[in-house]
Amino acid sequence: MLKLLLVEDERINRITLKKLLEHAGHAVTAVEDGTAGLEAVQNETWDVVLTDYRLPGADGIEILEEVKRVSPDTQVLIMTAFATVENALSALKKGAFDYLTKPFDPDELFHLLARIMAVKALSSENELLRASLAELKVSPDLIGQSDIMRDLFDKVKIVAESEHTVLIQGASGTGKEKIANAVQSLSQRREHPYVKINCSALSETLFETEMFGHEKGAFTGAVKRSIGRFERAKGGTILLDDIDDLSLRLQTKLLRVIQEGEIERVGGTEVIRVDVRIIAATKVDLKSLVENKSFREDLYYRLNVIKLIVPTLNERKSDIPLLAHFFLSKLSADKQLSPDLIKYLIDLDWPGNVRELEHVIMQMSVFSRKLVIDLEDIPDSYLSVQGDYDSQDNGKASLTQKVNEYELQIINETMDQYQGNQQKVADSLGIPRTTLRSKLLKHGLIDLKD
Repeated sequence: MLKLLLVEDERINRITLKKLLEHAGHAVTAVEDGTAGLEAVQNETWDVVLTDYRLPGADGIEILEEVKRVSPDTQVLIMTAFATVENALSALKKGAFDYLTKPFDPDELFHLLARIMAVKALSSENELLRASLAELKVSPDLIGQSDIMRDLFDKVKIVAESEHTVLIQGASGTGKEKIANAVQSLSQRREHPYVKINCSALSETLFETEMFGHEKGAFTGAVKRSIGRFERAKGGTILLDDIDDLSLRLQTKLLRVIQEGEIERVGGTEVIRVDVRIIAATKVDLKSLVENKSFREDLYYRLNVIKLIVPTLNERKSDIPLLAHFFLSKLSADKQLSPDLIKYLIDLDWPGNVRELEHVIMQMSVFSRKLVIDLEDIPDSYLSVQGDYDSQDNGKASLTQKVNEYELQIINETMDQYQGNQQKVADSLGIPRTTLRSKLLKHGLIDLKD
């Protein structure tokens, strides 16, 4: 049931619509002009305001603007004669949910109200998600409610209290750096420097000078002394990301720092004491590198004092709704994800892990013009990949087929609603008319000559 305000100056239309809406189970208050409409909007909160475009006292646009000022969550439907459709379209840009062209079939109105109720339900679900996000974050951007992530978060809190070296292991895109950030932010060293080095991004020579610094004249171009990252991190924490990419020679130098707590700048002889906590991150199991002689065993045991293993996204699929909502909320305060889309995302395989999911959410947010992002907004590459995967499922319809069937159903319903007017259909679906035409051609609903 919706609490609905009806603003309609034509008496017969007002009485008829009120009875129809009440018969459908909605709580309806009807007023006869724009002035009364503005007063009702200012004095009460409504789920939906259904207003005519042309009204005595104040027009539909003024009512729309006042609704969005005092109650942004209230949805507004504009009723308009054909001659003012262009004005109604401008109302959509101002925040109206949709418009109805008079005279309209009551089923059109009920269809829009059903969509509004779906959005309302989705908003309630998202509020619960937001509450979960606030409760479950160990540190900013670290999200999860699955058992495996709760266990990891508990370990992070315990590890953060110690001073031991930490080894974080996880596949690319799982969020190893975020775990490292959480350890550092919860530790007693959180007020001291936090320095990060990506071991895979620096050449061997550059890495050594970056790590330990160099003296003036140590090499061509060394015109002054440079302080290395270890010195800059004094009293704090240093993160060595992708440590599995370190050469054996640099592993030896790093081992000395860990064992002795001291460094020498390149080109220098002075021994410099450094007090840092080391967090190392690796995308592979270092034990396997030790076995094939590409990683020093003594360094491995120095690093592997405390190990935190970050699970893949496929191991924590129950976190996908939370993660997807979180990524979308960073991009748009208004857009939402449909339940069908969330189910689809859960069913997908995620070789790129959380980073890949974030990329997909970003793509859909950028290219979808709709308030609710749904299955038709999934990038084509994910449809084809998942289609190939599902085609092995005992001959059942692939997800690609299911999405295409769903798309066809929505297009057919909207084409019927707007009597085949492609521009209105495209506007209603929130896609360019050229995109709609491509979809109509794909489904065989029009010919090239149409």
